[in-house]
Amino acid sequence: MSLFKNRSENRFGDLLFVNRTCEQNETYALWGMDPRLFSWICSLLIGLGFVLVYGSVLPNQPTRANYGGDGADFLAAMLTGGIPHPTGYPVYTLLGRLFLLLPISTPYFRVALLSAGLASVAVTLAFHWVWRSASRQSGRLAWLAALTAALAWGSSPMLWSQAVIVEVHALQAVFLLAWLGWISALLAWGERPVSVTGLVALSFAAGVSLGNHLTILLMLPAVGLAQFLAVRRGMPARLLLLQGMGLALGGLVYLYLPWQARGWPPVNWGNAQTWSGFWWMISGEPYQGLVFGASAGQWLERSAAWGRQMWIQFSLPGLLIGGLGLMKAPTLKPEARLLSVWVFGIYSIFALGYNTYDALVYLIPAYLAFAVWVGQGAAFLWPLVWRGWPVGRSLGLVALALLLGRMLFTRGTVDPRPETAQADFAQSLLSQAPAGAFVLSSGDADSFPLWYYHFGLGQRPDVRVVVQPLTKFRWYQETLQKTYPDLVTPLLAERQDGGWADQLVSLNPARPVCHSFEAVDSAVQIGFTCQGGNVP
Repeated sequence: MSLFKNRSENRFGDLLFVNRTCEQNETYALWGMDPRLFSWICSLLIGLGFVLVYGSVLPNQPTRANYGGDGADFLAAMLTGGIPHPTGYPVYTLLGRLFLLLPISTPYFRVALLSAGLASVAVTLAFHWVWRSASRQSGRLAWLAALTAALAWGSSPMLWSQAVIVEVHALQAVFLLAWLGWISALLAWGERPVSVTGLVALSFAAGVSLGNHLTILLMLPAVGLAQFLAVRRGMPARLLLLQGMGLALGGLVYLYLPWQARGWPPVNWGNAQTWSGFWWMISGEPYQGLVFGASAGQWLERSAAWGRQMWIQFSLPGLLIGGLGLMKAPTLKPEARLLSVWVFGIYSIFALGYNTYDALVYLIPAYLAFAVWVGQGAAFLWPLVWRGWPVGRSLGLVALALLLGRMLFTRGTVDPRPETAQADFAQSLLSQAPAGAFVLSSGDADSFPLWYYHFGLGQRPDVRVVVQPLTKFRWYQETLQKTYPDLVTPLLAERQDGGWADQLVSLNPARPVCHSFEAVDSAVQIGFTCQGGNVP
């Protein structure tokens, strides 16, 4: 047994689990680097690697693939200085407008590149958070756990799918890591030096995150508990106040909405110039009824879908290793382990209850938590030795090979480029519509690509695009008046019967009429008719 001298051992039959705690004091690795420097270099390399992976399948036109149907709405708003659907998403819109300045490819590609970059940053931060959340006795196993977690999460089909389209979920993943960093810093109060400036900066970032997606508020109970524990351990009350101020100051990013609405852009959801319109936007009022709106039967169906998605994201070996990691967690501090359980549980519950077809995308934080457990399971197995044979390392190398091979398959399943229905529909309609025609759209699937090509890219300025379901809102009626001042419009009124659009057409009889529509069967089909006949 001299082979294992200076290592603590736990024998079970012929299996030997070796706890390499003595390695914590070795130079990080063979390059003699400081552990923190080594961690940041690894983070950077991981991030660059995923940028290349995600960037290899970026589309250059609107697509409904990967639950990306809202992308054309975001693009239309960014290109016109407008405001997308509630909650307005000011942070993502502002970042998108910056990326639109890049002199490359198409507008859609540029903002999809933003998503790829943000997702890569999130994976980088995940690696660093897992590494920083390790106990001091973890040594090189902490690095292994962090690397495995980052690879498992970054290559998960759901995160990958959102990294290659115009959507807010990649940015949401970055903000989730900011909240985890904030909570972890609070939990470390009294155990190690904590930067006051860092805490306030993280609270400000958390406030800014409210301007991306309100589901980040599911982290508030964890923050509240961490604040309570930090105060009990001696954190000054004035620092609690400073963090509250930072959170509130970051939330002021929503002032972007009324500021932009003043210019009456053609994509101007809610018209946030008014207090009622502003609140309608930032509270997500149209979607509030969807929160836990699923019926009992839907909960059963969604639970089955949740299980299938877990299988899809991690496969059977990943699920087994993740379950082992949850039970053992050899490198995580106890508070970080509990935090991962909270993230996994609360976001799973929310996704199960949120009554939309794309609710599965809200599981991305839960997949991060499970990826952390996969990393812990890998760290637990790595030192496993059987009769002198390094079983753990062998299994780890096999798992790595399987993961890299699986990424090739995943790339094909999440590649959004083959799905071109939105782009084909909008370009076909705008090229064939009669001169000066009304184009009356019926829903998101047909309206958003029309907005992108008509308002965003300036195609067919002679036609008049009117979204029939929105004409019941006074703010949309006013927006149409400002956007198309040549139209004769009915009196402004809140109507629930859709009659305002019919009156608009009748008051402008010289304009031909095209109707676009969605046909929903196994998938959403988009088509249109003009002047009473089908247009191929």
